[in-house]
Amino acid sequence: MRFASDPLELAALLRRQAALRLGPDAPAGAAGLRAGYLLLRRARALELEAAFSLPAISCLELNGWCGALLEAAAEVCPLPPASVRFCGWGEPLPVAGRSGLLEALVLQLVCNSLLYTGPRPNLELRLRAAGGCAYLIYTDSGPGLASGARPGFGFGAARAFARQAGGSFAVRAGGPGFVCGALLPLSPALPLLAPPRPSELLADRFSPVYIHLAPRCILPE
Repeated sequence: MRFASDPLELAALLRRQAALRLGPDAPAGAAGLRAGYLLLRRARALELEAAFSLPAISCLELNGWCGALLEAAAEVCPLPPASVRFCGWGEPLPVAGRSGLLEALVLQLVCNSLLYTGPRPNLELRLRAAGGCAYLIYTDSGPGLASGARPGFGFGAARAFARQAGGSFAVRAGGPGFVCGALLPLSPALPLLAPPRPSELLADRFSPVYIHLAPRCILPE
């Protein structure tokens, strides 16, 4: 692979490399399939990082978006269904943001739980509202974030999404259990972007669910 200095140019190169592993003429085998999705995961991270400083362009209703992402993730995670829980809020929670960053926020947290929590993780995403703000709280049953740990792409996406919404994102250091949360002002002024259906996320073999969860999820053939 030739050197590319621009992140978006590098992302395009990675996508071309992934196409060679995932196309109809690619060699059969689970290792090559996962390697192709991991290339797509790196490419998507570079593309989203380029959008970290951009303003929000739409309004996302958190119940619909987070519920769809968690439901689809539960279908492809190698876990008992009860291990992945979503607790929505009884009223609409519209916040400003870019859908790609919300997808990365939710799915990268799930992926980290699969990678670092142990053989039988329990994870939960809860939504709450108070004082004109939505609260997104994510927990899992792992050891928690070690003090001094370097934040990865997922935390960067979460902070960028919260900034676009005019809010904030924080992670609790230490354990037991991993805990993070986002405070997001309710913002119904921007055009509302409808969430995807879980069935659509699962039917599209290049959906964000497979890309962000590529290290551990059950990939489409």
